[in-house]
Amino acid sequence: MSERETPLSPNPSSGGASLEPSPTIDPANLPPMPATPIPHEDAGVNEANEKLANASLLEDLPLTPIPPPDFNLLPGDDSLKKQETSVKQPVAAFSFNFDKADDSEDDAIVVEDVSDDDEDEDDVDDEEEEGVPQDIMSMFPPKVVRRVNKLKELHSQREEIMNEYLVERAALEKKFAVLCKPLFEQRLDVIEGKLDEEIEKNAETDAEQEEEEEEDEVKGIPQFWVCAMGHMEAVAELITQSDVDCLEHLRNVTCDDDDDGCGFTISFHFGPNPYFTNTVLTKKYQIPNLLLEDEPILKNVEGCTIDWKAGMSLTYREVTKKQRSKSGRKAGQIRTITKRERTDSFFHFFTPPKMPSMETMDEEEADAIEDAFDHDYDVAQAFRSHIIPKAVLWFTGEAMDEIDNALLESALYENGVNESDISGAQGTPGSPFPPPVNGGNQEECKQS
Repeated sequence: MSERETPLSPNPSSGGASLEPSPTIDPANLPPMPATPIPHEDAGVNEANEKLANASLLEDLPLTPIPPPDFNLLPGDDSLKKQETSVKQPVAAFSFNFDKADDSEDDAIVVEDVSDDDEDEDDVDDEEEEGVPQDIMSMFPPKVVRRVNKLKELHSQREEIMNEYLVERAALEKKFAVLCKPLFEQRLDVIEGKLDEEIEKNAETDAEQEEEEEEDEVKGIPQFWVCAMGHMEAVAELITQSDVDCLEHLRNVTCDDDDDGCGFTISFHFGPNPYFTNTVLTKKYQIPNLLLEDEPILKNVEGCTIDWKAGMSLTYREVTKKQRSKSGRKAGQIRTITKRERTDSFFHFFTPPKMPSMETMDEEEADAIEDAFDHDYDVAQAFRSHIIPKAVLWFTGEAMDEIDNALLESALYENGVNESDISGAQGTPGSPFPPPVNGGNQEECKQS
């Protein structure tokens, strides 16, 4: 029978020979539903049915928004059974607090989120990625922990030996500094001309040289220190022409290490000059690991105050400007203002950089301060390790050649080139430049 045919039933009066349509049920003829709902074994369900029966309007019904499906639930999870009778609020309707709700509260909605464990694991991973310190020893078995403690004992013994080494090295540095001090004092005498006659007596000169020397009477070695400083790039870039005139009065530069080897003091000795009244300008550095090969740890830097004579300061200049008052009782009147402007000078070296407040300092300021201290320390080491012990070689410029040769050898070593390969090529022996093409002259370096 097709879906459109009307179902037929046997007619009892005709003995089943004829078929009639089955009678349809009229909903109006159905008996009314009982006013009292059927009791349920769960008291909570009975209470809900009672509220539903007493509601007269749709708006009186306690409506709860239907939550979206939770796709985190996997088939077969036991939490699905708990989720069937619970109502999960929208995400924006509550804060992410994963504490369990109190079952004793009325009308409380218990929300179970099966992703709590995963989120907690993510939080732990985030903490590990952020560098939260963790006790690595707690991860090892007791036997390994005891072995690590043994290594710590060995390390402590090494530290004791290194402390003894630093004490003995500081004493050794002091010993040889005392041995070198007379030589530096004689160097000062030669520079100031106190040994001119003695040196001339031991010199062999011909008649022509004696006539030239009689015409040019020069005492000692003029501008010795300023010339030596000018050949050291880290120092030369700080010196201005005004500084050169002042540095001509520089008699000597000395460096004294601290007895414990944790710092040093550089002293600049000046003769009478028209710029300031100081006879000695000092710069002191405190570096706990000075005698080690590690990167220096700068603990403190202390400069000095330069007592400039009136109008002779090389670090600041006074500028006089005229200004016209724009408002007030003196509007239109012209007044003279004197301002101090900073000028470039080597003598800023004696005023070390100041450390700003860590609370107000941003990253850019921190980088600038770090660069300033690095450059300041480079200048100090240029004097301590190069200019002071090898002053004559820096005066003549030979020290520059030594550094250039050392840099060249280092570059060749890194590139895997032998000096014999360069010296055997055409052109200047040892020259880093390629030889001329076809035996021609070396092309002049031109700027594009």
